[in-house]
Amino acid sequence: MTVYAIYYASDEAEASAFDRELGERFGDTYQVSDDFWLIDTARESDTIYGSLRTSVRPGDRLFIAEITRDFFPWLSESALSWLFSPRRSWKGRYVARDVAERIHAAV
Repeated sequence: MTVYAIYYASDEAEASAFDRELGERFGDTYQVSDDFWLIDTARESDTIYGSLRTSVRPGDRLFIAEITRDFFPWLSESALSWLFSPRRSWKGRYVARDVAERIHAAV
């Protein structure tokens, strides 16, 4: 499984519909903010886009990226708990968790 970061913005305030769509199609999701989600899936980014394509309208913005161990996780404790849960099996989970714990300890 892989964790992906998904950014979606719409001028028509469709974020709640998009959130429902993510939950229905992928199940294991975490909404970080109004326009930013984390999902845990075995699918590739192009397949994720293909699943969501009908929900994306002209003028909307969508960005899908795999989270690797090389990232800077300045997120809420709740988001970090979801991201580093033992249920996650993404490749960089242990290294990234160590980085996040050191960041929050320094604050």
